[in-house]
Amino acid sequence: MMSNRRGCHWALGALMVGIVPSWLAACGASPGSGDDGSDGATSATSGTSGTSGTSGQGAGGSVTGSTGVGSGSGGGGAGETASSGGTTGSGSGTGGSGGGSNEPCPASATLGPGDTTMKITVDGIERSFLVHAPASYDGATRVPVVFDFHGLSGNSNQQKNLSRWDDVADAEGFLAVYPQGVANAWNAGLCCGDDADDVAFVRAIITTLESEACIDAKRVYASGCSNGGGMSYKLACEAADVIAGVAPVDFDCVDGAGCGGCSPTRPVTVVQFRGTNDSLVPYEGGSAFSGAQENFATWGELNMCTGAPGALSERADCETYPTCGTGAETVLCTVRNGTHCGSYTSFMIPELAWSVLKRHALP
Repeated sequence: MMSNRRGCHWALGALMVGIVPSWLAACGASPGSGDDGSDGATSATSGTSGTSGTSGQGAGGSVTGSTGVGSGSGGGGAGETASSGGTTGSGSGTGGSGGGSNEPCPASATLGPGDTTMKITVDGIERSFLVHAPASYDGATRVPVVFDFHGLSGNSNQQKNLSRWDDVADAEGFLAVYPQGVANAWNAGLCCGDDADDVAFVRAIITTLESEACIDAKRVYASGCSNGGGMSYKLACEAADVIAGVAPVDFDCVDGAGCGGCSPTRPVTVVQFRGTNDSLVPYEGGSAFSGAQENFATWGELNMCTGAPGALSERADCETYPTCGTGAETVLCTVRNGTHCGSYTSFMIPELAWSVLKRHALP
């Protein structure tokens, strides 16, 4: 396990003289060891397939455009042409609703429904992650992926039980992935996990799933609470080429988490959730945290948003910028009386996050 934890070492020294830094406590959601996940299953669907093209009539023959196939929000292509003893007819296929992949799934895709713990080696370290695949996942139709990161001192199985992203995965048809941090932490700023290249870990998971599962690599998203929320922000800053959108819970994108030098390669959809009664990451800010509204404004700038924020159509207590670069969405959901990582069920965080994230795919 990694031992170079600069912020954590400072905090341990502080504890010896009776000081408990609130920002350290805020890095984690719950105590526990790095256990992997357990069993479970339910249902998956893919995005809309394209419809067949219309028939084109040639002299002495006819032709029908081929079916456009889309996955998730994916689109199909143009219909093929053909000839039959005369002038070539033409047709066009109608695609799906967005930008998903229409490539066939790999023959190596052996992942089945239920919960599976997978292990890979990254930078010489064996890492693990728990994958929940719905019951209707058939390994033949490409599905989106949602990462969900645990807080400091938590583990993948605890986060799975806390957030219940599985329920939305079952209803909406995607894979929920719960990675395990080195020493139960993420290298996402402020403290802890400093030696681990967790962005490389996430990239390696995506590569593994592209081979061993049937995923739509244009529709990969990230969420997480506390230190795990910080990891989501870090991915938005440093991995916008593979992450289509993020939904961080109860954390700010602080300097140490990447926002001080955050430079996404493109505008990234960000749906933030912040509780007004969070004593660890205060809604109004304090210590190392900028506060919910300032963090919201920061992402408005990073995403090149314009206009005054207004209510999100799905929820009045969420505000969103009317226009952001390349159609990205920048949203702040304020959980009234919400405590630190304590509002997943009452506020229906996964359901609301997914309602926004699913509208977006990588270009």
